[in-house]
Amino acid sequence: MSNLDNEEQTEETLAFENLLTKIEIGGKEILSEEITPKKALKHIRTIINEYEDYQTVPNRRQSDVVFRSYITKQINSTNDKMKQIHSLLIEKQQMSSWAITERLIDEYASFSRQVDKGGYGFTTFFDNPKLLEMDISQLYLIDFEMVESLKIMRQRTSAFMKVINMDYFEDIDLWMETLDRLIGRVIKLFDDRAKLVGSYERIS
Repeated sequence: MSNLDNEEQTEETLAFENLLTKIEIGGKEILSEEITPKKALKHIRTIINEYEDYQTVPNRRQSDVVFRSYITKQINSTNDKMKQIHSLLIEKQQMSSWAITERLIDEYASFSRQVDKGGYGFTTFFDNPKLLEMDISQLYLIDFEMVESLKIMRQRTSAFMKVINMDYFEDIDLWMETLDRLIGRVIKLFDDRAKLVGSYERIS
Protein backbone atom coordinates (compact mmCIF):
# COMPACT_ATOMS: atom_id res chain seq x y z
CA MET A 1 0.00 0.00 0.00
CA SER A 2 1.94 2.95 -1.35
CA ASN A 3 0.58 5.72 0.85
CA LEU A 4 1.33 3.61 3.91
CA ASP A 5 4.93 3.01 2.84
CA ASN A 6 5.74 6.67 3.49
CA GLU A 7 4.28 6.60 6.98
CA GLU A 8 6.61 6.59 9.94
CA GLN A 9 6.72 2.98 11.14
CA THR A 10 5.32 3.54 14.60
CA GLU A 11 3.75 0.74 16.61
CA GLU A 12 0.32 2.12 15.71
CA THR A 13 1.12 2.06 11.98
CA LEU A 14 2.48 -1.47 12.14
CA ALA A 15 -0.56 -2.66 14.05
CA PHE A 16 -2.80 -1.08 11.45
CA GLU A 17 -0.92 -2.71 8.58
CA ASN A 18 -1.25 -6.06 10.33
CA LEU A 19 -4.98 -5.48 10.65
CA LEU A 20 -5.28 -4.76 6.95
CA THR A 21 -3.70 -8.09 6.10
CA LYS A 22 -6.44 -9.86 8.01
CA ILE A 23 -9.25 -8.87 5.65
CA GLU A 24 -10.34 -12.33 4.69
CA ILE A 25 -11.93 -13.15 1.34
CA GLY A 26 -12.99 -16.69 2.16
CA GLY A 27 -15.29 -15.61 4.98
CA LYS A 28 -13.82 -17.73 7.76
CA GLU A 29 -11.77 -16.86 10.82
CA ILE A 30 -9.45 -19.61 12.06
CA LEU A 31 -9.45 -19.98 15.83
CA SER A 32 -6.16 -20.87 17.49
CA GLU A 33 -7.73 -23.56 19.65
CA GLU A 34 -10.77 -25.77 19.67
CA ILE A 35 -13.64 -24.12 21.49
CA THR A 36 -15.69 -26.30 23.81
CA PRO A 37 -19.00 -25.18 25.36
CA LYS A 38 -17.23 -24.67 28.72
CA LYS A 39 -14.52 -22.52 27.13
CA ALA A 40 -17.17 -20.61 25.19
CA LEU A 41 -19.14 -19.87 28.38
CA LYS A 42 -16.01 -18.76 30.23
CA HIS A 43 -15.00 -16.45 27.38
CA ILE A 44 -18.45 -14.87 27.08
CA ARG A 45 -18.56 -14.18 30.82
CA THR A 46 -15.30 -12.23 30.60
CA ILE A 47 -16.98 -9.92 28.08
CA ILE A 48 -20.57 -9.76 29.37
CA ASN A 49 -20.43 -9.54 33.17
CA GLU A 50 -24.11 -10.29 33.81
CA TYR A 51 -24.12 -13.35 31.54
CA GLU A 52 -24.33 -16.30 33.93
CA ASP A 53 -25.31 -19.51 32.13
CA TYR A 54 -28.42 -21.29 30.84
CA GLN A 55 -28.43 -24.04 33.47
CA THR A 56 -31.15 -22.66 35.76
CA VAL A 57 -34.36 -20.88 34.82
CA PRO A 58 -33.47 -17.53 36.50
CA ASN A 59 -29.96 -17.49 34.99
CA ARG A 60 -31.39 -18.53 31.65
CA ARG A 61 -33.75 -15.58 31.46
CA GLN A 62 -31.14 -13.11 32.69
CA SER A 63 -28.42 -14.35 30.36
CA ASP A 64 -30.71 -14.22 27.34
CA VAL A 65 -31.73 -10.64 28.14
CA VAL A 66 -28.21 -9.34 28.74
CA PHE A 67 -26.86 -11.21 25.71
CA ARG A 68 -29.43 -9.69 23.38
CA SER A 69 -28.81 -6.28 24.94
CA TYR A 70 -25.09 -6.68 24.28
CA ILE A 71 -25.70 -7.65 20.65
CA THR A 72 -27.98 -4.64 20.15
CA LYS A 73 -25.44 -2.22 21.63
CA GLN A 74 -22.61 -3.61 19.52
CA ILE A 75 -24.63 -3.44 16.31
CA ASN A 76 -25.81 0.11 17.06
CA SER A 77 -22.26 1.22 17.85
CA THR A 78 -20.97 -0.30 14.63
CA ASN A 79 -23.81 1.30 12.70
CA ASP A 80 -22.94 4.72 14.13
CA LYS A 81 -19.46 4.24 12.71
CA MET A 82 -20.90 3.16 9.36
CA LYS A 83 -22.91 6.38 9.25
CA GLN A 84 -19.66 8.31 9.75
CA ILE A 85 -18.07 6.30 6.95
CA HIS A 86 -21.05 7.11 4.73
CA SER A 87 -20.59 10.83 5.41
CA LEU A 88 -16.88 10.54 4.65
CA LEU A 89 -17.57 8.80 1.34
CA ILE A 90 -19.97 11.58 0.38
CA GLU A 91 -17.45 14.22 1.40
CA LYS A 92 -14.75 12.51 -0.66
CA GLN A 93 -17.14 12.03 -3.62
CA GLN A 94 -16.95 8.24 -3.68
CA MET A 95 -20.38 8.03 -5.25
CA SER A 96 -20.24 4.37 -6.26
CA SER A 97 -20.07 3.35 -2.58
CA TRP A 98 -22.95 5.45 -1.24
CA ALA A 99 -25.75 3.03 -2.06
CA ILE A 100 -23.90 0.01 -0.61
CA THR A 101 -23.13 1.88 2.60
CA GLU A 102 -26.74 3.00 2.92
CA ARG A 103 -27.90 -0.59 2.47
CA LEU A 104 -25.54 -1.76 5.21
CA ILE A 105 -26.77 0.98 7.54
CA ASP A 106 -30.38 -0.09 6.94
CA GLU A 107 -29.45 -3.75 7.42
CA TYR A 108 -27.72 -3.04 10.75
CA ALA A 109 -30.70 -1.01 11.97
CA SER A 110 -33.20 -3.69 10.94
CA PHE A 111 -31.18 -6.41 12.64
CA SER A 112 -30.87 -4.34 15.82
CA ARG A 113 -34.66 -4.02 15.99
CA GLN A 114 -35.03 -7.75 15.37
CA VAL A 115 -32.70 -8.62 18.25
CA ASP A 116 -34.34 -6.11 20.57
CA LYS A 117 -37.95 -7.03 19.86
CA GLY A 118 -37.77 -10.57 18.52
CA GLY A 119 -39.38 -13.59 20.16
CA TYR A 120 -38.82 -17.31 20.01
CA GLY A 121 -42.32 -18.61 19.38
CA PHE A 122 -43.52 -21.51 21.51
CA THR A 123 -40.74 -22.94 23.64
CA THR A 124 -40.37 -24.39 27.12
CA PHE A 125 -36.75 -23.26 27.27
CA PHE A 126 -37.44 -20.41 29.69
CA ASP A 127 -39.47 -22.37 32.23
CA ASN A 128 -38.01 -25.87 32.10
CA PRO A 129 -35.79 -26.49 35.16
CA LYS A 130 -34.63 -29.92 33.98
CA LEU A 131 -32.52 -29.08 30.96
CA LEU A 132 -29.08 -30.65 31.24
CA GLU A 133 -25.73 -29.18 30.27
CA MET A 134 -25.67 -31.36 27.17
CA ASP A 135 -29.02 -29.93 26.12
CA ILE A 136 -27.79 -26.33 26.13
CA SER A 137 -24.15 -26.77 25.10
CA GLN A 138 -24.72 -25.78 21.47
CA LEU A 139 -26.22 -22.47 22.59
CA TYR A 140 -22.97 -21.42 24.25
CA LEU A 141 -21.08 -22.13 21.04
CA ILE A 142 -23.46 -19.99 18.98
CA ASP A 143 -23.29 -17.14 21.51
CA PHE A 144 -19.49 -17.35 21.47
CA GLU A 145 -19.34 -17.18 17.68
CA MET A 146 -21.68 -14.19 17.65
CA VAL A 147 -19.53 -12.32 20.16
CA GLU A 148 -16.38 -13.04 18.16
CA SER A 149 -18.00 -12.14 14.84
CA LEU A 150 -19.16 -8.81 16.27
CA LYS A 151 -15.63 -8.12 17.50
CA ILE A 152 -14.21 -8.78 14.03
CA MET A 153 -16.89 -6.56 12.51
CA ARG A 154 -15.99 -3.70 14.86
CA GLN A 155 -12.31 -4.07 13.98
CA ARG A 156 -12.98 -4.11 10.24
CA THR A 157 -15.30 -1.09 10.46
CA SER A 158 -12.74 0.94 12.44
CA ALA A 159 -10.00 -0.01 9.99
CA PHE A 160 -12.22 0.89 7.03
CA MET A 161 -12.84 4.35 8.50
CA LYS A 162 -9.12 4.86 8.91
CA VAL A 163 -8.52 3.82 5.29
CA ILE A 164 -11.12 6.33 4.05
CA ASN A 165 -9.61 9.08 6.20
CA MET A 166 -6.26 8.33 4.56
CA ASP A 167 -7.86 8.79 1.09
CA TYR A 168 -7.13 5.22 0.07
CA PHE A 169 -10.02 4.08 -2.13
CA GLU A 170 -8.53 1.24 -4.15
CA ASP A 171 -10.01 -1.59 -2.07
CA ILE A 172 -13.39 -0.09 -1.16
CA ASP A 173 -15.25 -2.95 -2.85
CA LEU A 174 -13.29 -5.50 -0.80
CA TRP A 175 -14.02 -3.65 2.42
CA MET A 176 -17.73 -3.49 1.57
CA GLU A 177 -17.77 -7.18 0.68
CA THR A 178 -16.11 -8.03 3.99
CA LEU A 179 -18.52 -5.95 6.08
CA ASP A 180 -21.52 -7.26 4.15
CA ARG A 181 -20.41 -10.83 4.74
CA LEU A 182 -19.80 -10.23 8.44
CA ILE A 183 -23.26 -8.80 9.13
CA GLY A 184 -24.68 -11.69 7.12
CA ARG A 185 -22.79 -14.12 9.36
CA VAL A 186 -24.08 -12.45 12.53
CA ILE A 187 -27.68 -12.45 11.27
CA LYS A 188 -27.48 -16.14 10.36
CA LEU A 189 -26.03 -17.01 13.77
CA PHE A 190 -28.83 -15.13 15.50
CA ASP A 191 -31.42 -16.93 13.35
CA ASP A 192 -29.78 -20.26 14.23
CA ARG A 193 -29.87 -19.29 17.90
CA ALA A 194 -33.57 -18.36 17.75
CA LYS A 195 -34.40 -21.66 16.02
CA LEU A 196 -32.44 -23.60 18.63
CA VAL A 197 -34.15 -21.85 21.55
CA GLY A 198 -37.51 -22.32 19.87
CA SER A 199 -36.88 -26.02 19.38
CA TYR A 200 -36.53 -26.95 23.05
CA GLU A 201 -39.28 -29.20 24.38
CA ARG A 202 -39.96 -29.99 27.97
CA ILE A 203 -37.71 -32.71 29.32
CA SER A 204 -39.13 -34.40 32.39
